[in-house]
Amino acid sequence: MKFLLLTLIAFAFGTGFLWAQHASVSGFLLDSTANKPVEFATVALLKEGKIIEGVTADSKGRFLFAKVAVGTYSLQISFVGYTTKTVENIRVLDGQEVETGTIRLAQTVQKLAEVTITEQKTLFEEKSDRMVYNAEKDISVKGGDATDVLKKIPSIAVDIEGNVQLRGSSNIKVLINNKPSSVVARSISDALKQIPADIIKQVEIITSPSAKYDAEGTAGIINIITKKNTLRGTSGSISPNFSRWNNWQNASINHRMKNLGISANGGYSDWKNKRYIELNRSFLTENTVTNQNQPQWVNGNGKNFYGTLNVDWDIDSLNRLGAGLNYYDGINTNGFDITFEESSRGVVNQYFRRDMSRTYDWSGATLNLDYTRLFKKPKKEINFLMMYSFEGEDSDYISNLLNRSETIYYREKSYNISNNKEGTIQLDFTNPLDSISTLEIGSKTIFRQILSDYRIASATDGSTLFTDIPAQANVFDYNQQVASAYVVYSRTPKNRWGINVGARYEHTFIQANFLNGTASISNTYGNFIPNLSLSRRLKKEQQIRLSYSQRIQRPQFFYLNPYVNQADSKNLYGGNPYLKPELTHSVEANYSISIKQTSLNASFFLRQTNNAIESISTVDKEGVLKQIFQNVAQNSAYGVNLSANTKLTKQWSVNGSLNLFYNVLESAELKTRNEDWMYRLNLNSSVDFGKGFKAQLFGFYNSARVNLQGKSGSFAFYNIVVQKEILKKKGTIGFGYDNPFNEVIRWRNDFVGPNFVQTQDVAMYRRGWRLNLKYEFGRMSSSQQRQKKRISNDDKKAGEGSN
Repeated sequence: MKFLLLTLIAFAFGTGFLWAQHASVSGFLLDSTANKPVEFATVALLKEGKIIEGVTADSKGRFLFAKVAVGTYSLQISFVGYTTKTVENIRVLDGQEVETGTIRLAQTVQKLAEVTITEQKTLFEEKSDRMVYNAEKDISVKGGDATDVLKKIPSIAVDIEGNVQLRGSSNIKVLINNKPSSVVARSISDALKQIPADIIKQVEIITSPSAKYDAEGTAGIINIITKKNTLRGTSGSISPNFSRWNNWQNASINHRMKNLGISANGGYSDWKNKRYIELNRSFLTENTVTNQNQPQWVNGNGKNFYGTLNVDWDIDSLNRLGAGLNYYDGINTNGFDITFEESSRGVVNQYFRRDMSRTYDWSGATLNLDYTRLFKKPKKEINFLMMYSFEGEDSDYISNLLNRSETIYYREKSYNISNNKEGTIQLDFTNPLDSISTLEIGSKTIFRQILSDYRIASATDGSTLFTDIPAQANVFDYNQQVASAYVVYSRTPKNRWGINVGARYEHTFIQANFLNGTASISNTYGNFIPNLSLSRRLKKEQQIRLSYSQRIQRPQFFYLNPYVNQADSKNLYGGNPYLKPELTHSVEANYSISIKQTSLNASFFLRQTNNAIESISTVDKEGVLKQIFQNVAQNSAYGVNLSANTKLTKQWSVNGSLNLFYNVLESAELKTRNEDWMYRLNLNSSVDFGKGFKAQLFGFYNSARVNLQGKSGSFAFYNIVVQKEILKKKGTIGFGYDNPFNEVIRWRNDFVGPNFVQTQDVAMYRRGWRLNLKYEFGRMSSSQQRQKKRISNDDKKAGEGSN
């Protein structure tokens, strides 16, 4: 009832603003040939031949003069590619809203045999509420996946295994085209490996989300925008990419008619990896120090397939329907060759060799359906959106223990069948109060169900006759519903402080049951989430922004699944169905300036997360380490992010960044505190030699990162790429080399507990070549496309997949 009450209050608040009317002039611009809105055209209001005021049409072709005095006026509309048009004798009376209706503009050139688009965007752009990385302009990411793209972005850290942090926090939400994907909820790192870099157009980094976003208790939102065709006709591309560690084959096709657009893309990849890990652990039992040494080789490989289909239908100038389907399927297998030796007081107590294979096999899909209703009043619209997603995953392992004579004396196998279903209904209303003020209100309901069924069986004599272990089996059924409503008011005057203020209320209902007789879980709680942002543009291309936001983030399947993976009997890990949500407060101050060919940005931030979810390791008297997620910490971070982009010459551009912050993790429950400075350096340099030849050099360095029980080691990565345009710029061929002077990337992880000390030395083999090919085809004519709006469930804390 609370979220419904907030929605009614918000609608009443918006209605109240509408009572204060002003004389106004508005209209709608339409391409007379394509029958599409003409966005960003210049509209001038004239009286007796003199310009009184000028505005720019929005992305839907609408314009508005909010405060117009009584009199007779004319309109003059101009835009590149269109014939200038004048509308005469527009009479305005006191308090009247004058609607000119549809104004049709004729193209100066009706058809283009072929369209070549040259964008002048820089690699990085700073906007009022986010930072944008234009990945399509970066040749060094070609042939890679989304993790290669994110490595290039200031304030984002990606480790060798694909785990992502934003300003030192892994509490982030990744969206794809402003909407969630069920595979992201399971594991961010696995999801990013399935997205080829070649289809990514932009990446948006939103560190202070407004109340219209789900109350995500994170360091921010990473929104990956894929390439879309906005031209009429049929076009597409084929892009086979090959490398030592990863092969990607991608293809896309787009077809746009008068009012209907259809686009599809898909791809297939196969990858492999290799690493060596040396694990040493010392633990204390009954005044005796026991040492464990566990060297292991890990060889992995995987196959991923993805496909998307999107359809958009412009019913008329005010109504639009859209639908999208995203399907994915993958299987990853890792083989382990582990040697284990345990000794105390110089005597070997235990020895074995473990030959093990662990497999993850998953598939899923997300279906979106959206309806948009526009109004004659510019920027006023209602959006009704629905989404349904499902994913199934099978994870299993088979493990063989061998003695010194290489005889198998024990076997064990396990499987975990799980699925995740999610449905969402969302309603958003946007109402411009005048030319600089907007009110947004909306409501949303999310339904989630998680099911996990796991079994373990063993053959104690080393045979192939397995027997189930009932004590280590269970079925977990988890249901969650989140009902929410929000209201946001924004005002953006040209030469004064702009404001974005909002509030969101979310109510959560949880019910979980176990098959093995464990007590069920039932919980309900509400959260009121405010946000405030102030921004102002200054002289000489300067901008400042101050913001405060409070967020909540709920654990999802990766953290909740009670299944304990015992593939390595000396190192266990699992989820915790009793986890509570994290609560985060964040404050940010941002300053940016552009000076000729150089742009600078500085962001100062402070973030505190209460009830933080951390992976806690304990070692029992048998020397078995168990990692379980718990709400035991407070995580605080404060620091600065500095970034700069410049052109040293017309052909040579350089950009770099420094993310520096102090991280404090403290647990009163565990009586543990860990803190230190951390930083990340990024450097990117590109040269255009002309005649289609380009080259790019990229590198980064991650300092050591602290966690509640220790720290993860530092590492560096770099690559160089050259590219040549061919076939009259319809094709490109590129060659790159990663880490040419280092065969492996090495780092050390340290962990400390009440009764143990552990070190883990890792060597990841990453040196390798890459060959990138691409060919684009199709003939198109100019057209335009309305902006799409899709559901984005931003409240979930997704797994990193680092285990």
